[in-house]
Amino acid sequence: MKLQMSVAGEAVCVIEVWEDKVPNLAKELRAKLPMTSILQHGKLIGDMVFFTMPIVAPWENKFKTEEVGRMRREKYGVCTGSVCFYSPRQQFCVVYGDDTAEEPLPISYIGEVIEGSLQLRVTGLETWFDQGRTVELAVIE
Repeated sequence: MKLQMSVAGEAVCVIEVWEDKVPNLAKELRAKLPMTSILQHGKLIGDMVFFTMPIVAPWENKFKTEEVGRMRREKYGVCTGSVCFYSPRQQFCVVYGDDTAEEPLPISYIGEVIEGSLQLRVTGLETWFDQGRTVELAVIE
């Protein structure tokens, strides 16, 4: 499934959610999107933007955050572009940077950014200094 992430009304990136690896979460996303939330900045797998969604889903494709970073570095050379969902706080996380923190926190590794990584990086840096803009996530395919 492909999702469009927009911030303050501007398209930022396209995300692919792996429906075969996270079928329950994908079903919930399809049922509840489009959705608007408030964008925040964080750092775990790498510098990331995240937002809370009113979706409850079980852990799927569960890893520790440090394992996701390691897998992406082995495959792509960077952590940038990973997309995760942190079930306990219902947070949708999109990694834009590669400066990682080693955190043994469990997370569902749900997909990756497939278009717009440069705009995502710009948006991430802007969000670091100006949190609280609106973010919209919508199904496009």
